[in-house]
Amino acid sequence: MSILRRALPAGALAAAVAVAVSACTAPGEPADGSADDTVAAASAFLAEYVDDGRVVRTDQGGDTVSEGQAYGLLLAVAADDEPVFDRIWEWTTENLQRDDGLLAWQWQDGAVVDDQPASDADLDAARALVLAGDAFDRDDLREQGIALGASLLDRMTAETALGRILLPGPWAEASPHAYNPSYASPAAYEVLAQASGDERWNELAAGSRAATDALLEANPLPTNWATIGADGSVAIAGSAGGGGEPGYGYDAARTPIRYAESCDPADRALAGRIATALPDSATLAAELDSGAGSITTDQHPVAYAARAAALAADGRADDALADVQRMSDTAASTPTYYGAAWNALAVAMLNDDVLGGCPPLRDAGAGAAPAPAGDAGTATGAAAGLQNPVAPRQASTARPVHISIPAIGVDSGLIGLGLGGDGWIESPQDYDDIGWYEDGVLPGEIGPAVIAGHVDSPTGPAVFYDLPELATGDTVSIRRADGTTADFVVTGLQTVEKDTFPTESVYAPTPTPELRLVTCAGAWDSTTGHYVDNLVVTAVAA
Repeated sequence: MSILRRALPAGALAAAVAVAVSACTAPGEPADGSADDTVAAASAFLAEYVDDGRVVRTDQGGDTVSEGQAYGLLLAVAADDEPVFDRIWEWTTENLQRDDGLLAWQWQDGAVVDDQPASDADLDAARALVLAGDAFDRDDLREQGIALGASLLDRMTAETALGRILLPGPWAEASPHAYNPSYASPAAYEVLAQASGDERWNELAAGSRAATDALLEANPLPTNWATIGADGSVAIAGSAGGGGEPGYGYDAARTPIRYAESCDPADRALAGRIATALPDSATLAAELDSGAGSITTDQHPVAYAARAAALAADGRADDALADVQRMSDTAASTPTYYGAAWNALAVAMLNDDVLGGCPPLRDAGAGAAPAPAGDAGTATGAAAGLQNPVAPRQASTARPVHISIPAIGVDSGLIGLGLGGDGWIESPQDYDDIGWYEDGVLPGEIGPAVIAGHVDSPTGPAVFYDLPELATGDTVSIRRADGTTADFVVTGLQTVEKDTFPTESVYAPTPTPELRLVTCAGAWDSTTGHYVDNLVVTAVAA
């Protein structure tokens, strides 16, 4: 789909060439490739969705749920941000915490509107409090986490023939129990067991494993809801009340993520089993029916995170990393509270042990050949956690000298671009030149290399005029000074406002070599002499 492009009137440009040129490419310096992936993703979520301690579902009416507060607490730990953690927990205790210590589920317009607790939120919050106690050397937080966990064990677990299971809430205490497979979190159980010494956490881990195993025997794909009888009988369900058609969606997708981060091989094996039940197409629908058929055309980061987790648990690291990238691309192109949360949580859970689990992608990549000293493997996001599945021979420290984009007829040399005094990447002075941001990532190295060009000129189209016509699957080749070539495949196009350019998501560290092709887009603002938008094309290593 073409975006609005407009050749500048000669008079307008003649009066403001310098301004228009610098404004015609990407603002800001790319995120430092050496930055920690986990901290970057977690910090981005906290900056966007936390308002004075309240995690706001900005795309869902501006309300707050206990789940969101718990996600914020976990991500504040992942970001090593004690002040933000304290603000989130203070807001939670003042507004959501009940007399029994559990958390009311929903708050809106200044008051609690649903005071029922949700066990996944309470479990995540208890885990976060214990982890924060250790990370920040705070006995008060640790003890509050243990206390919250004890209340959960008392009020929201049940004994069955399969063992102790986690109920979604106190309302589900009657058999057959409503059961949400994605609420179980083996890593959280272990964190709380170690902190409290309460044997019920180990019972809950064993019972949850048995329940998940039984449910996967009943249906290879976990469903959002199920029922478990006191006698150990299991059945998939369409809703918490049992009605409707069972499906795999935004809830169920969390199941393989939570089991893949477990340190217990038996739990990981359950996550790995799910990989064989999921579709293997590059594009994955956000919601599937119980037989893995698509029931929507929507895509969502949590769906890709789930498949990445399952694939990682199944030992398929390369395929998993491809889905991690799809997760990141989807989160950037369609930003939502839930998508951003699970993008950041998945980076931490699959890639880093900061949340107390055993990250399957880090372990899966541990045997990979190390990158040579001085190349991107030691200076980018790969070294911060996600292991690089690309053979070191693909990396090159040679400068890029030529770019070819056959689909739009681009065949051009490359010049170097620096950062202007206004904080924007400089634009090429010649409208037919294409530039590479030379203080950033070398094309073909790990991370996002940035290439920019003009969309038009005072006399007509410029070199990147047809950039919006690129489609998924089109190729980009970069020839380097040493004669080697780095090949890329286009995965998406994104139009973003310059005034709110999403630097963190566009330039965030990536586990494999990528490109960001950038030009101007949108309407021409005659009052400022700038285009109002940028077009960003994302391409990944072929």
